Amino acid sequence: MIKKYGIRAVIGKGGMERKPLPLKEFGAVYLNGIGGAAQYYARTVEKVLGVELMEFGIPEAMWHIRVKNFAAIVTMDAHATASTPTSRIDRGSPGVAAKA
Repeated sequence: MIKKYGIRAVIGKGGMERKPLPLKEFGAVYLNGIGGAAQYYARTVEKVLGVELMEFGIPEAMWHIRVKNFAAIVTMDAHATASTPTSRIDRGSPGVAAKA
């Protein structure tokens, strides 16, 4: 999925297993969203640009969104190592399936 769709960040509530992932190969990161913060995150969405893979259902579909002031913690960087909570994705990089 990361290669096929050019995803630069994956967001989840849980951790990622320490299995080899294509994060390094494609310069992607894993972001840990804050559990219970759905209303906060919803307020950061400026526009829904599209959706793909709706056959997996609304929560599992791939949403292309434009966000502003979205906060998440980088828990695994592009080298598949844990990062500090202050790590940031370059603003010029696409977010989770977002083609800004």
